[in-house]
Amino acid sequence: MKNYIHATIVSTLAWAGNIYDLLLLTFVYSFFEKVYGLNYFDFSILFALGLIGRAIGGTYFGRLADKIGRKPILAIGTAGYSVFQIILAFSPNSLILFVARFLQGIFMGAQWTAGTVLAYENAPANLRGIVTGIVQAGYGIGYALTGLTYIILGNEPRLFLITGALPLILLPYIKIINETKFSSFTFKPRYNDYLSLLIKATAGMSGMFLAYFSVFGNYTLVAEKYLNMNSITLGLLITLSNLGLAASFILFGRLADKVDKRKLIYIGVSGLLVSLPLAVPIFIKSIIISEIGILIYAFSTGFWPLMPLLLAEAVPTEVRGMLSGLSYNIGGFVGGIGNIILGIIEIELGLRALIDTINFFGFFALALVLVSVITWPKSKSPTIIYSD
Repeated sequence: MKNYIHATIVSTLAWAGNIYDLLLLTFVYSFFEKVYGLNYFDFSILFALGLIGRAIGGTYFGRLADKIGRKPILAIGTAGYSVFQIILAFSPNSLILFVARFLQGIFMGAQWTAGTVLAYENAPANLRGIVTGIVQAGYGIGYALTGLTYIILGNEPRLFLITGALPLILLPYIKIINETKFSSFTFKPRYNDYLSLLIKATAGMSGMFLAYFSVFGNYTLVAEKYLNMNSITLGLLITLSNLGLAASFILFGRLADKVDKRKLIYIGVSGLLVSLPLAVPIFIKSIIISEIGILIYAFSTGFWPLMPLLLAEAVPTEVRGMLSGLSYNIGGFVGGIGNIILGIIEIELGLRALIDTINFFGFFALALVLVSVITWPKSKSPTIIYSD
């Protein structure tokens, strides 16, 4: 197989493992409540620490990947988040639990930054859209696998958590990828010259993360406590919706090679706006309507890879890792903070207030995405700008 195919496969699988480890906690909240005495606010912080750590890891390791290459950072990130998943699963107390989650997030940020850019840079120019879509499909694959594994191991929560270490088996595969050797450059890039693009990309990605995690970071609670959905139905629904998400990532990625990316983002956002109040029901309390809504919501999120793709096309290789990692993972940080706020609201004001706030956050976040895309400059060939 060609090298870019190997890079795409391993980046996709590592990203799937990344998301698997990020989200599997949401299925076993009762375990953390029982074993560590966490309330829902505490748990929202635990979940968010993974996203907050990503902002640090994406920035630091993104810059490092621009200097030494994507491949070693991909290996470090994948190994790191897997090892800290084991530590998390066997944490003797809540302090180690929270520290392990934060450190895991740092390595998660490293993996996404290196893996996505590695696949993008190795792909032929006419296939970069679909390659980026395939890599991001790992998101849906990883989340779908959490639902499937939960059906099988839901009654064994610690064993369920340990399965998050399986991406360690990818390390030998990463070694076979050939990456063009990075040559050091004498002058440092002037990152300030890309500040406007960075702000727009960060705003768009923050909106995407906030819209997504407001719903999926809390859907288990909404489904079980508000809609009285049983665990088997929930597991199947999460699996199906995220398989649809994976297919949608690939579809949007393929279309991005032929259709204006901003138009595709508008289509995706429209689907989210329609399906949000159905997925997290404001008006009609119905399991069926919520199931239909969450399936449409997941599929409409398929435009997600297009924002990183816009940024990757607009900046040169020498700053691509740093800027991609920073913007994407600050977006994750914002999503994490949003989830903490939702945890406070659920504790203080109850489930009904949580549902209303999820919808408010979702609509606000989608407006943020639209502003970012509307103001995005027309495509230009990236040029490197160095400092004196």
